[in-house]
Amino acid sequence: MIGHVVDNPLCWVMLLTAWFTYQSIFSLVSSTKKRSKPRHQNQVTDGTELLPSVLIGALPLMGLLGTISGLQTSFTGMMTGGVDSQLVTQGIADALFTTQLGLVLAIPGWLLLMMAKYRQTRSLVGVQKEVASG
Repeated sequence: MIGHVVDNPLCWVMLLTAWFTYQSIFSLVSSTKKRSKPRHQNQVTDGTELLPSVLIGALPLMGLLGTISGLQTSFTGMMTGGVDSQLVTQGIADALFTTQLGLVLAIPGWLLLMMAKYRQTRSLVGVQKEVASG
């Protein structure tokens, strides 16, 4: 299983994308905790979660790209060298692994982003109640 990650550059791109995205989400959550008053009224939709949303959505697509690449390797191997079971199974294994990796990385990212949006909304509602009562 580790060999799939080490040998496949797409897996490294996916891992780095997920790492960067998770860092962005964590900084979004921490900035929401520290902020006492919104900079403007429309703080929830100011675009701070746009980049993490796009990158999280790209992770399963990268997995799909790996699936296509792995299947292409399998079919090319069958075309050029006959049915070499080693080459075919390696391509299919790569295809399945990248699909799995894309989903495994994206699902926690979606959950973290929903948590960040919830906290951001809750923080904004609390500040609006303070402003309305004060």
